[in-house]
Amino acid sequence: MPRPECRYRYRSPWLTVALGTTAMFAMPVSAPVPASAQIDEIITTAQRRAETLQDVPVAATVITTRELETLQIYDTLDVQSFVPNLNIGTNTGTTNAARIFLRGIGEDESRGAVEPAVATYVDGVYYGRLVGSLFDLVDLERLEVLRGPQGTLYGRNSNGGAIKITTVTPQPETSLSGRVTFGNSNRLDIKGVGNYALSDTTAIRVSGLYKSRDGFFDIQPRGTSTDRVEGVGDINTLAFRGALSQDIGDWNILIVGDYTDDDSDPIPSSIVPGLDADNDIFTVEPAPGTSCVPGDATAPAGPLQFTRPAGCFAGFSNETESRGISAAVTGNVSGHEFKSITSWRRLDDNLSSHIGFPYLQMTDQDQFSQELTLTSLNDGPFNYVAGVFYFEEDLVLDSAFVNSFSVSTDTKSWAVFGQGEFEITDRATLTGGLRYTDEQRGFSGMNLNSMLSNSADNDFSKVSYTGKLDYDVTDNLMIYGSYSTGFKGSGFSPDCFGATACFLPVREEEVATVELGFRSEVLDNRLQFNGTYFNSQYDDLQIAATVPGLGFTRFNVDETRTQGLEFDMRFRPTDRFRLTANLGLLDAEYTELTEAQAGGLTNASAGCPGTAALTGQDLIDCALDLDLKNAPEYRGNVAASYDHPFAGGDLTFSGDISFEGDSFNLVANSPRSAQTDVPTLMNARVAYAPHSGLWTVAVWAKNLTDEEYFRAGTATANAVYASEPLTWGIDIGFDFR
Repeated sequence: MPRPECRYRYRSPWLTVALGTTAMFAMPVSAPVPASAQIDEIITTAQRRAETLQDVPVAATVITTRELETLQIYDTLDVQSFVPNLNIGTNTGTTNAARIFLRGIGEDESRGAVEPAVATYVDGVYYGRLVGSLFDLVDLERLEVLRGPQGTLYGRNSNGGAIKITTVTPQPETSLSGRVTFGNSNRLDIKGVGNYALSDTTAIRVSGLYKSRDGFFDIQPRGTSTDRVEGVGDINTLAFRGALSQDIGDWNILIVGDYTDDDSDPIPSSIVPGLDADNDIFTVEPAPGTSCVPGDATAPAGPLQFTRPAGCFAGFSNETESRGISAAVTGNVSGHEFKSITSWRRLDDNLSSHIGFPYLQMTDQDQFSQELTLTSLNDGPFNYVAGVFYFEEDLVLDSAFVNSFSVSTDTKSWAVFGQGEFEITDRATLTGGLRYTDEQRGFSGMNLNSMLSNSADNDFSKVSYTGKLDYDVTDNLMIYGSYSTGFKGSGFSPDCFGATACFLPVREEEVATVELGFRSEVLDNRLQFNGTYFNSQYDDLQIAATVPGLGFTRFNVDETRTQGLEFDMRFRPTDRFRLTANLGLLDAEYTELTEAQAGGLTNASAGCPGTAALTGQDLIDCALDLDLKNAPEYRGNVAASYDHPFAGGDLTFSGDISFEGDSFNLVANSPRSAQTDVPTLMNARVAYAPHSGLWTVAVWAKNLTDEEYFRAGTATANAVYASEPLTWGIDIGFDFR
């Protein structure tokens, strides 16, 4: 049939490469190979139903249980290397507040009035805050990353995408498994999973985690060995999860409860390389010409204060408690699957840290959510999913650095949504979806120094929608195009620096994205190769920066554009050798930005006109086209594993190499502490498991070449936050069934 005309006005040269690549997958496949050498079927629920990943017109990455082990993906921080254009880190000065960016879109503030830009779901439950959303991955079935706006099916705050974590449900069997890890810096991890069948229809499953490790940092508050404090940055985490599954005829009830207590040290800030006297980012010292000795002044100013017993950098803490319970009811109703997920969660976080200056934050959050969905199960040409969603949240944030202030927000949001797929022909499918959201937000804040206060209510409604067309060129090649929209909720800047910058309002953020992609299988399903081109236009993107005259605050940028290419591959040439690779290319820029919004700093200040007015209306040429934060131009990974028969079992050799371009973590693309230069990183693992599967042993190392680098910095004090050096360990596991 004739190729449909592309009416989208912009065509990147990358797009030509992407479309041209699909041609080589239309060729006939080779002779059949044994099924054991084929790639295992990978399931995704990206469209709210279980489907084969290669059949879904969504830019999605699925990491399987085996890959979680061989790729050494122990927590969500480790995921970023294996997903195109994904950047995950800890927020500045914290231990468990996530900084998640997809395609250059994300949020690097963890405070209460700040909404995420990438939605996180665990077993279908939406997590409303970035604090506490860095997870240790225990007893997982799969992890999915959906790239691009997911507003139709996943709703609020999914402009960048969505991360879906699915744990293993209770099974009709009795089993006990676990793993103990010993590593450098006195690392000790203990993980265990128990499953017990109470009857043919009832089962329980319990998992637990204990994790401890000494810190990598040594503190020198005087700049010398005097009063030196070693091993700062400890990790101490305890977590439990329990699930009860009950079958009643065609229905199932699944009740899940979880609890996490994280009492780890916040990551201390180091001086940017080049200004540090010993050029060692793991030896933390004051800035040149300053000192900070034990017993120095308490800070910050105002009624919220704390004493720094070990000087500027040591003696801080970050304790987070999170807990929740959910109930999922699933059953068949007249050829449909009905599902109800009811959830309550609570988060308590107390943080004292150093982010170029002392900082204190206390967060209390409660959330309740209810979702009902109805999914068609027929084999006809039309299938659909429809649902309603309700979310309620109360949050109180007490914070202090320049001033002490208290903020409280309450949110009530409900939505109705639906998406349908119609098979136009036996090769072409048209998909359309719509979501209506109504949101009410209340806000109140007070500067505890000046007693200046502000309160407001914000009610708004939005319609998000998507349209997709996919076409099977051959049995082995599918191409698709889509247009999707989304939004991120409005709010208020949680900062208060004075009368002109106290709790400023922030408008809702909107996005429209065009995607063109292909999904292919060749060599009798020994090779899967997928590619996606995307172009996203953002209106009123929400960002945070230090603005002259206003201090650190949040505001909207009128126009922002991101575009790029994403490729991922799975290759299994034999039943023992596996190879995966991914590559993300990204061009992400602020296309309409004032010099004031850029923090008064630009990447070409010599050619700039005068300083922009603080109203933010005067466009400054040299403040245009600044790169988005945490958006390297390229990022990729190659990973391989090989199973070698040995002594009645298998030796598995696995390793991976990650690489990425430079990026900035501040709007201004300056100063030097804001630019990250991440080196090529290598990881390796060797494991042995007997054919009985009763036990395993593995030795592993991450950051094999012991590279020193950082992924985060601040605009003040030339402060940066180092990433982990070389770590190594041994895993001993067991599995009794």
